[in-house]
Amino acid sequence: MRKFPNNFLGLIFLLLLVNCQVNKVLLPTKNAIDKREFKWEEGKDLIELKVAGENLQPYYFKNKDTLQHDFTIKSYYFKTESGRKINGWLLKSKTEVPKISVFALHGNSGNLNSQYRRFVELTKYGFQIFLFDYPGFGYSEGKSTRENAVEDSFSVFDFFKNLDEIKNTPKVIYGQSIGGNFSIPVAARNQDVIEGLVLEGTFISFNAIANRKVPLLGGLVIKENEDNRLNLKNFKKPVLIIHSREDKLIPLEMGRQLYENANEPKEFFEIDRPHISGISYYGKEISEKIHNMIK
Repeated sequence: MRKFPNNFLGLIFLLLLVNCQVNKVLLPTKNAIDKREFKWEEGKDLIELKVAGENLQPYYFKNKDTLQHDFTIKSYYFKTESGRKINGWLLKSKTEVPKISVFALHGNSGNLNSQYRRFVELTKYGFQIFLFDYPGFGYSEGKSTRENAVEDSFSVFDFFKNLDEIKNTPKVIYGQSIGGNFSIPVAARNQDVIEGLVLEGTFISFNAIANRKVPLLGGLVIKENEDNRLNLKNFKKPVLIIHSREDKLIPLEMGRQLYENANEPKEFFEIDRPHISGISYYGKEISEKIHNMIK
């Protein structure tokens, strides 16, 4: 029997490990449809979330009293072309009239209950935000795969653009981390109805992630669902790319790679702070850049 060197077998094992890690990269927090109450502590405060009705409307409480926000949440639970039911939230300011509608694709892990906080600051600056859970996240049905996430992102965008609150407003797509990767094909194929694309803390391909783990060879074992280099090449609307120097998950050079592949007009906004924390710390600056982008 032919024997293979230990370093060759080790390389095969490493490539298989990378294939498993990247192709099964989604890390959802799933909610059973009949689980409607959640509790956790934030500092000394007890926070409760109660979910009601067919549309899964969320209600928040702090130490048993209604938690007061300066924004509203309207929940939707609807079926996509795939047959899966998806949960989405529309965030709007209680005081500011929204001038721009944002279709938001959130990052990996968690669900709407955690991810909405990464976008909600924009409601202070004239934006209304629609974000949703990918299949297998939160109350959204289906398996949490990259293929399912991209497929339903197209259907959810169609739902978003036809909402009464949305259809007569300028629209922007904003993707964070893995959601940024999903957002590029959605933007490319809907550029006739949007004003621009914002990418924060994201990457152009899963091959690039795999090659970072195993240089040169890692990308050989990864299947790409979309050719985002081609999608960016075909996208002719303004692009804003945001990336942090302190991002320890997706390195800064991956943001620059996106910028190099994007068409003009484009802007690279280099920031500090952890992965996809831009809106939390630079909300005013980002909102100004988006407003300028679509003038």
